[in-house]
Amino acid sequence: MCEFCTQHGEGKVWYLNAKNYSTDLLAEATRKNFIEHFYDMAVRKGNRDVSMLEKLLIGRFELPGKIRNGITEKQKKMHFGQVLPIEDVEKIFSMANSITRIACGCAWAKDKKESRVCFGVSFGPPDWYDGIDIEYFGDPTNSMMDKVTLEDALKSISDTDKRGMVHSVWIFETPFIGAICNCDKQYCLAMRMTVGLKAPVMFRSEYVAELHPDLCNGCMACTDECQFSAISYQEESKSCVIDKTKCYGCGVCRAQCQYEAIKLTSRKNDTVASLIW
Repeated sequence: MCEFCTQHGEGKVWYLNAKNYSTDLLAEATRKNFIEHFYDMAVRKGNRDVSMLEKLLIGRFELPGKIRNGITEKQKKMHFGQVLPIEDVEKIFSMANSITRIACGCAWAKDKKESRVCFGVSFGPPDWYDGIDIEYFGDPTNSMMDKVTLEDALKSISDTDKRGMVHSVWIFETPFIGAICNCDKQYCLAMRMTVGLKAPVMFRSEYVAELHPDLCNGCMACTDECQFSAISYQEESKSCVIDKTKCYGCGVCRAQCQYEAIKLTSRKNDTVASLIW
């Protein structure tokens, strides 16, 4: 079981515990302030800092371990995410009282790209995102929040899954959960930090992918979609293999496999993956 389940799950997977979505948590002053200034404090500043580090470090050397650990521990308190498969996104959406589609702050910060692939989830009223600094996006169209039905939200998630986007659940000061993001490592601040700079702020899912070689024909459709470079082609067996030390358990590789050769299994029960979160 991951550390977040141990601390906040009460016997469940932590992001399926309704207490972690409680609107009572919105009364806390520091959380309220964080939400009110979220895009400016976390996204705009975060993109500036990450972009600077990428230019300085990538391809040369890594951030010192002490600095990376400091970043990770800070984000575990303020704003961290965990990867999850589409099935668990559907469970969260089904639990929520309202779902709102929002433009991706990361894509806007990096390239002024409008990508409406993020979702606020609320067990309110009140809805936590009513107070967020949405003017960050500038253009009224980009700033618009779309309240969507459960059916529309599920369709959108299915579309992002087929596009190979990584689903993740996010807190706004631990343990309050408020959002589902669908991530592309080209833009996503969390993936750029976690995968690129080796400072984890988005953690592996409760699952790990397992490939059945007898069903795999080696087409490599899954290898092209894996954003964590966890799948490779093995010439000897003429099939693909999954490196469980790299797999984040997002499960989007499954949507690319017409032979259903890839399944998700419990991370905690896997002898290799259970040691890596």
